Amino acid sequence: MGAFVGIEPIAIAASLSLCGCFAVVDVDHFHKATTGSTAQLSHAGQYLDLKFSLIGMKPHVAQLVEFRVIDANNYIQARGMANPLGAADVVFDVPLSVPKVNGPFHLDFYADVNDSGGYDGIGSVISNDHAWRIDPLQDYPPNTFSPVAGLVQVQFTHNTSFTPIEDYPSGTLNPPHDTGLPAAIHVAGAASLQGNLIQVRILDSMGNRTVGLYRLPQMAADTFDMGIPGAVESGADYTALVYVDANGNGVYDNPATKSGDLGWNIAGTADDSGLNVVVNAQDTASANVDVGQP
Repeated sequence: MGAFVGIEPIAIAASLSLCGCFAVVDVDHFHKATTGSTAQLSHAGQYLDLKFSLIGMKPHVAQLVEFRVIDANNYIQARGMANPLGAADVVFDVPLSVPKVNGPFHLDFYADVNDSGGYDGIGSVISNDHAWRIDPLQDYPPNTFSPVAGLVQVQFTHNTSFTPIEDYPSGTLNPPHDTGLPAAIHVAGAASLQGNLIQVRILDSMGNRTVGLYRLPQMAADTFDMGIPGAVESGADYTALVYVDANGNGVYDNPATKSGDLGWNIAGTADDSGLNVVVNAQDTASANVDVGQP
């Protein structure tokens, strides 16, 4: 990860935007557990946390990788995106993202090998996307982890045993369904934060569940956009937890302790265009929220 040179203040407002960004950086160091995090919400008895680890993904470091938590009715309940993946070994912490109803769930994920901006099928190992499925979504590989209450632990090591994730069940063409509208995050005035990781988690304010995650391992422009498709419903309230590794050390330093990183809690309501959030590099006064381990 690039070293942090200086901090321009950051403030949040609401606006419209949606697209993606591209850069490469090592995010392997974000494996340290967070202790005493005020952002680790109670399970509320309805959802499980997901810790999703990707191992040995060197062929896909410079590509978009997306994962989807999908229910038994083939509806996407949560999704995460890293654009690009940024490292061979990456961990995603996704609190309250696996519901306890409408199971069993499965986890689909893919690498955008042909750089189309999304998933468009497997085929040639060289020129088509690579895709995989964990079904059912439970601790994986079996007998690898000590069970943790309220947590699903998945550790996937790269392989070339691909799954056509547009099929469900296997052999039946049935692409998964989105449940809503896009969440769009526009970042402006971030010139002095270039080289550092930014991540946004979108929470449904009613249930405190994670519906979307977007990670950019290395900011490479003053202004850029991040978008999570199908994550929100019009009229519903959401919270965007925004994290920046402002000191560039590859470790989550709780922003509430003023130890170098930045974190914001941004409330918003989705309309018919989706959820729209702007992050402007103007003021760090509100960047002191413990948003939890990325």
